Amino acid sequence: MKKIFYALALSSVLLLQSCFEIIEQVFVKQDGTGNFQLVLNLSKSKTKINSIMKMKTVNGHDVPSKEQITQKVAGIESSIKKTGGISNVKTTIDFDNFIVTLNCSFASVNSLNNAVKNIADKEKSRKPGIEKNYEYDAATGTFSRLNKFSLKDEYQQLSNADREVFATAGYTGIFRFENNIAAASNKESKTAANKKAVMLKLNALDIITSKKTVENKITLSK
Repeated sequence: MKKIFYALALSSVLLLQSCFEIIEQVFVKQDGTGNFQLVLNLSKSKTKINSIMKMKTVNGHDVPSKEQITQKVAGIESSIKKTGGISNVKTTIDFDNFIVTLNCSFASVNSLNNAVKNIADKEKSRKPGIEKNYEYDAATGTFSRLNKFSLKDEYQQLSNADREVFATAGYTGIFRFENNIAAASNKESKTAANKKAVMLKLNALDIITSKKTVENKITLSK
């Protein structure tokens, strides 16, 4: 699902020429059901964005209106609602602080993967690896955050001015569980003191250029 908000970032954040943070939170219960939240946070640049929103273009890009951004988010919400195994879908847009939030519940992590595929189909994206972001095996007690998708080629095609947007952009992934966490494969991640959550904070540019990865295999205690 993070890739969908990266796509939104490329269509709106990039055009607004502002730094941003993506926060991905997944709570997986022992039976594989759970809750998902994704946040696109541009609040650190809200003063700059308010000024840019009054312009028609910036660096050769048309500046999207609030109505266009709202329609884009509504389209994502509509696609997710049509996905089997996904419920309680809700999106919010805070135009005072420029924060977009998506929440939903899932019957399985495969449902989340299918939601991404539905949005990719709607946006006519056929890029390999976009459909599968998560794996969960209740029998072995393992959850995997996958990273089979790359924006490296798209990044290389951007102008220097557009690339600057990603210099200070960040990604935070938080994965919570009912069972205690025994191990996490990503050396950049940190396990909470209560052993119920893993957090990963990375620079978005490091992810895009493949210097670092969001991939993480989390093993749970039985």
